[in-house]
Amino acid sequence: MSGRVESIAILTHLRQGLDPNYFLARCKRFHWEREGRRVLVHQGTGTPPPADVAILHVDLTVVPPEYRALARHYPHCLNAAVGDVSKRRISRWLVREDDSYDGPVVVKHDLNHGGASERRLRIAEGGSFARLREAALRWLPRAWHGRAGEDYQLFQRKSQVPRWVWRRADLVVERFFCQPHGEGYAINQWFFLGGRSLVSTLVDKRPLVKWHADILRLPYHHGVPDSLWQRRRELGVDFGKLDYIMHEDEAILLDVNPTPHAGTTLTNERNIWLAGVLAAGIDALDFERPRT
Repeated sequence: MSGRVESIAILTHLRQGLDPNYFLARCKRFHWEREGRRVLVHQGTGTPPPADVAILHVDLTVVPPEYRALARHYPHCLNAAVGDVSKRRISRWLVREDDSYDGPVVVKHDLNHGGASERRLRIAEGGSFARLREAALRWLPRAWHGRAGEDYQLFQRKSQVPRWVWRRADLVVERFFCQPHGEGYAINQWFFLGGRSLVSTLVDKRPLVKWHADILRLPYHHGVPDSLWQRRRELGVDFGKLDYIMHEDEAILLDVNPTPHAGTTLTNERNIWLAGVLAAGIDALDFERPRT
């Protein structure tokens, strides 16, 4: 597809809509609408509005089939092929209890962000009973509910993983890799929309690098390995964020997020600038390699 896109439909879950903290909301507010484009946010599974291009933006690890069916209303719909980005779907480094491997491992939730979006949806749809259930779970031992949440559990040997972890279908055990950087460790976040993309590299003192206020953010760059472009094509992700590290010259994919957040500070200039780079990708949907 080539030429300027004049109208964009963003297809969202009935109970989610487009929160202003999503990167796609930054693209809409600070770029597309200011460029005179028509951007329509469609909530739910009703007949969506006409548009030149649509973007499927359902913030769940597994997108319900009725929302994926909306994509078929459009000749061009970004992320139409993305149905499941769970760790079991995307990871090539999962281990089982009976594997011979006994090196470092990390325990994660199978769902993105510890299943936070799924819990919010259960509460929204389940009412007071669902809220009471979620409150009760916080007081129960982790072995009962299995939640790893955002706090991944790191073990130096696989044999140290508690036996109850292996019985939980909602948890996965993955080989642990790290990317040394100076006296710390790095993680790379590849943001993209169509043929426009940038990589943000974060550096922390801890081997499990997670974003926090004091983390070191290196300048944006374009250094995406060919193997990661291939994984992106295999997964059918047209817009989103891929987290990865480099280990012995190999890109290790850690996480796939088709609905990335930009943080809670609406006017964060760094993220608004990045959103501008991504927003330009709406007119460059045929891609092979990043364009600077």
